[in-house]
Amino acid sequence: MGFIPRVTCRRCGRQYSSLRGRCPYCGTRRVKQSDRVPATSASTDPSTAAGERAASNARWQLIFGGILLLAVILAVVVLVSISLNGSTQPGPVATPPVNTNAPATPTPPPTPSPTATPTIESLTIYCNGEPAVEGGYVMDPRWNGTGQTLVISAVAFPQTVDISQDIVWSSSNESVITVTPTAGNPTTCTLTQVGTGTGITISCTVFGKTVTLPMNATDQNGVLG
Repeated sequence: MGFIPRVTCRRCGRQYSSLRGRCPYCGTRRVKQSDRVPATSASTDPSTAAGERAASNARWQLIFGGILLLAVILAVVVLVSISLNGSTQPGPVATPPVNTNAPATPTPPPTPSPTATPTIESLTIYCNGEPAVEGGYVMDPRWNGTGQTLVISAVAFPQTVDISQDIVWSSSNESVITVTPTAGNPTTCTLTQVGTGTGITISCTVFGKTVTLPMNATDQNGVLG
């Protein structure tokens, strides 16, 4: 009877003759397998519109899959390259120790601030203890002092300002009258007649302020040159 096909019980797993409707061991009824062939959809037929769409979708899926695979490969290549470059970079450069025994760089002295120029309100030339007159003076050998000289001085206001370090005397004509500041007290000056002439100007300058004194010089007979 070996030519009779046998079936396997879906419950106990034992085989028995296909002629039986139930399993002789557990009594489970045999279920006959369906002989029907599942119907096919329109998308499986390439000659239909649905089949063309299905084929197109399949192509795009294949393209997207290839792009995704290529992106993964490129990412792996980049990661491997970065890893290799990082491993070949030189290590940190050792910083040489600081020599604490080296002599310290001397600090330059601070630049002194310029001294502010004092301000004076007025400057006056005195002659014979009195303020010089506007008309000036005449030097005459007949009444001048020894060596035909005349001593004048300058006074600034306020008098608290020291002008001795900045005062400058000058003569417009050194061939007629010369000026000689007094040693140790340059606020006074000696005028010496060395010739005759008119319109000589004696100037005194202190901290940018200048005053003048007109002078004339005569000969032995009181005649102006």
